[in-house]
Amino acid sequence: MNEKEPAAMDDEVAEQAAHWFLCNREGDLSAAQRAEFMAWMKGSPEHVRAYLHALHLHRQVGAAMSVHPQEQGSRAALPMLPATAKVVPLFAAAVPAPRAVAATRTRRPLWRRVAAVACCLVLVAGLLPWLMPREQMLVAGHGQLREVVLADQTQVRLNADSRLRVTIGWFSRRVELLQGEATFDIAADRRPFQVRVGDLQIRDIGTVFDVSRRLQSTRIGVVSGEVEVWTAGDGQRRLAQLPAGRVVQVDHLSHAVQPLEIPMSMLLDWQQRQVSFRDERLDEVAAAFNRHNQVQVRVTDDVARAARLSGSLEAHRVAALQAFLQRDARFVIRREQDTVWVSSR
Repeated sequence: MNEKEPAAMDDEVAEQAAHWFLCNREGDLSAAQRAEFMAWMKGSPEHVRAYLHALHLHRQVGAAMSVHPQEQGSRAALPMLPATAKVVPLFAAAVPAPRAVAATRTRRPLWRRVAAVACCLVLVAGLLPWLMPREQMLVAGHGQLREVVLADQTQVRLNADSRLRVTIGWFSRRVELLQGEATFDIAADRRPFQVRVGDLQIRDIGTVFDVSRRLQSTRIGVVSGEVEVWTAGDGQRRLAQLPAGRVVQVDHLSHAVQPLEIPMSMLLDWQQRQVSFRDERLDEVAAAFNRHNQVQVRVTDDVARAARLSGSLEAHRVAALQAFLQRDARFVIRREQDTVWVSSR
């Protein structure tokens, strides 16, 4: 039984190929028919071979049918000559045989063109998913750190409560940091790597760098290599070119670039679940802790939000942050269930 199944399958494919050949020969296919035809062609390499075989058979049959009638017609058109005649008059009659040859020659290029088009369509259809940019969304949940290797072998580390949209195409690699913080270790590739944060664009020049989307600004720190920071959209302009060891923050509204004196070890402390801050606004410090904890720190007024702090604490120890703030005479602290309220005096 198993030996007969391939033959039955071949017959079925051959019938399908003949059906599609006749449909294409009779006239233009509708949009729905073209879609169905392309889906059938892409279904299996056997379908392509069967369709090309149908085209080849049609060419052979057409050539055979065109030669024999014309050979008979050519014999009838030739004048009756004496048996001793050795030469046929050159202009005695129009000889149609060359037309048969010409017709055969015109069919062969047509068959080759149709076959080539069919092969190209199948090839393009097969390559299309690779040519089109592929988009994926990377998310690190609340309190979760995540490491991901992208399709181009770029390594990405996501801080808690972070979202990243990745689009890797044939000619470019684009990432948009929608929320939170991420460190990128860019894989060597001819395609440029770009990170977009709001209306900022960070262009990699073969490097490792950290990007943090914050409340008032975007912080960028270059671990190795070099990056360029540009405005995105129309009228792009370069804001900064950052070598290894540089850390800056770019204001969301003015695009002003401010250098920060932060060592790389402190910049990447979050990867060890440590919140380190140097001359940092209280609302930014609170946001960094809130990524990792169910207990949330809420700052109630602008004076308290703008207060500057320096320190380093474990990310999950909100009680340690509460005690740290209680020792600061500028603040009034109160705890209500899962919320720590901070206000200025």
